[in-house]
Amino acid sequence: MSDIRIIDANGLQVPYIIARPHDITSRSRFSLAVINRSTNSQNASLITLDFGSQLIKNSLDVITDGISFRRAVKIEGSNDNINFFTVVNEAFVFAVDDRKFSRFNEIDMPANDYRYLRITVYPMPDEKNAPVINDVQTFISENKPAPRTIIAITGTNHIEDQKENISIYEYDLGFKNLPVSEIQLTFADQSFYRQVSIEGRNAVKRRVKIHSEDNRERFEDVNETWNYITGSVVYRYVSSDGKEHHNTTLPISSAYRYLRLTIRNYDDRPLKLLSAYAEMIPHRLIFSKAGSTSPLSLYVGSQSASKPQYDIVQKLSNPLEVSTTPAIAEMITDNPLFAKEAQKPVPWTEKHRTMLLIALIAVVSIVGLYMLKSFKSIGPPRQE
Repeated sequence: MSDIRIIDANGLQVPYIIARPHDITSRSRFSLAVINRSTNSQNASLITLDFGSQLIKNSLDVITDGISFRRAVKIEGSNDNINFFTVVNEAFVFAVDDRKFSRFNEIDMPANDYRYLRITVYPMPDEKNAPVINDVQTFISENKPAPRTIIAITGTNHIEDQKENISIYEYDLGFKNLPVSEIQLTFADQSFYRQVSIEGRNAVKRRVKIHSEDNRERFEDVNETWNYITGSVVYRYVSSDGKEHHNTTLPISSAYRYLRLTIRNYDDRPLKLLSAYAEMIPHRLIFSKAGSTSPLSLYVGSQSASKPQYDIVQKLSNPLEVSTTPAIAEMITDNPLFAKEAQKPVPWTEKHRTMLLIALIAVVSIVGLYMLKSFKSIGPPRQE
């Protein structure tokens, strides 16, 4: 957005500042004591936490051993360490063995003030040993997400690779450098768990020079490579208490125009993806009309423009808290200062190609006849 300029009726620039709201997340970690570690008949690992007193908490991170897993977790609370009550009947922690090895350890739970929490981590069906609980961290969290704007994206390709059992979806955001914060997916399936990798690129093709033996320059268009961005998981399940748990949001932070989502199905059937759209946090353009003549014009679209420097940046320490009134923008139109140049006059030789060709043929014929006549006038060499 370095190319934005606001110009008044006298052609003078109006200073502005761009402000972007942010998600506000606060997490306060509790100090606690681990008073019991054990396993049960289901080969599950248990750990009991003592907070020393009744403190309000609403989230925790359960960190277990392994690089690729999906393990069920149960959370119970007590004030006497004897009688425990269910806080979360069933949740899951994940680890994705992707290029950057992503973990999803956080579990949200109802706010409670139990002095003791008992965490039970169940093994996966193919695990023979009880999972190892490396650590449990507990927090009081408060989240205030910034408003989002929905961005329509266009699906450009869909491939079902039966050999690798992966589903590939390609999308076009329409613009480069779009500050997208997440991709929202909608599935028809009611119960699933899948790993997803996200890649990006800014062009479908790129032109490369072909080396050849002659001096002629030759080029060919090749597919642009995809760059890895991040990995995530999508899931939907209903716990034994009838509560639905789901995540179909892919957090992303990239400047790429084209995105490729690769869903790994493993031994399961491919998911039925119904729709996909992007979300972004809208920016605010803050400026003052004081001292400026109306109307104001907003200019955008210059690829070579550099970011302007205005004193307003120093004057507004917190622009999001400034009292403002909305400005109404009209439809985008072409900049009249950069109208297409009038067509240059076509040269006479371009307008009368046929006449030029006839004239050239006539000249060549006359010259040829003259040379032929000259050759005939030259006699054979005399013999002495």
